[in-house]
Amino acid sequence: MPNHAAWNPSTELRDRTELRAPTELRDRSNRLQRVEDESENDLENRLRNLEKLVESIGAALGKERFSGKPRALDLVNDLRVKIKANQNMFRVGKLLSEPARNSVISRVADSLNELEQFVASNLGVEMTKRQ
Repeated sequence: MPNHAAWNPSTELRDRTELRAPTELRDRSNRLQRVEDESENDLENRLRNLEKLVESIGAALGKERFSGKPRALDLVNDLRVKIKANQNMFRVGKLLSEPARNSVISRVADSLNELEQFVASNLGVEMTKRQ
């Protein structure tokens, strides 16, 4: 028996939209996840680079003789502790689910920005500009 249902353009459009919507949402979600992963990788790399920089400054200070050496070494040790605390906080943040994850990682990013500014201004190191 033939189907005598009338063609309804709004039904056809709705059906196509319903099929497309989950795919578009999934694609959008995947793109956001990639951006989030890239920013987290960037944050992790910045932490690692700052740690290496502070270690090399500490090693250089250890070899030199000058009047303010104890204060300079204390400063480097304080930076090491702060960097390690940020690395640990970042690791914990990655294990959390939203919105706590975003909050913790945002705090780490803010703290890292402050540490980089401090190193740049107090240790005479020029930091690379981020885009």
